[in-house]
Amino acid sequence: MTDERSLGEVPDGWPIPKQDALDAARAAALNALEDIERAGRRLARYYDPTGKFAGGTFLTVTPNDPGQITAADLFAVTLLSIQLRPAAARRVLHDEQHREAIRRRFAAVPENADLTGADAVTLNDASALYEDVKRALASPRSAKSDPWVTASKLCARKRPRLLPVRDKKVRELLGILPGSDHRHDWLIHRELMRDSEIHGLLNDARASATTREGTRVDIQDPSLRVLDVVLWTHAIHHGQR
Repeated sequence: MTDERSLGEVPDGWPIPKQDALDAARAAALNALEDIERAGRRLARYYDPTGKFAGGTFLTVTPNDPGQITAADLFAVTLLSIQLRPAAARRVLHDEQHREAIRRRFAAVPENADLTGADAVTLNDASALYEDVKRALASPRSAKSDPWVTASKLCARKRPRLLPVRDKKVRELLGILPGSDHRHDWLIHRELMRDSEIHGLLNDARASATTREGTRVDIQDPSLRVLDVVLWTHAIHHGQR
């Protein structure tokens, strides 16, 4: 079982997931992967280029400039059922104060950084990036504006090996309470990615991804993104709200 003491390098001040939260997330991930054939079929359906889901297009649509957010990135997140308000898009694309802040954050986070081995500096820099992206997306006219899902998906497109696609369905499936800090959630995802059993099952599911017609689906996305797809498709299949 996962031990809180084995969480590895955690930045000072980050909220540490409780043991029961780590165990619940691990159990949910194993449940989503326990039937490899079904998990593979869900992956095949999601990544089928003739299908209705975003598949690999979320990461491959170009351009994908690692140093800034462009219109292509905003288009990519709409493939994950995100509706962007025009004013938010304008702030992200044209407001130089926001754009310069975000460019500085991107420069501090290595393009190929991996969540499994990320050190405290990288995690803190990634958190600052997420907060600046969310700030740019948030409406200045509403104190309650909290576009955390859109910010999560935008950051996950730009750093897909480091930052998970964090949304309500996956968080509910993993037993993560509403309103929890993104840093808490990232540490849970890191433990899932470091778990050898989950890692092996995820590779098996990827290898078994075949359409109903028997066509092998080649999945090129990094493992963190594939884990999200396995969890999300399991959640919607079982009617998670």
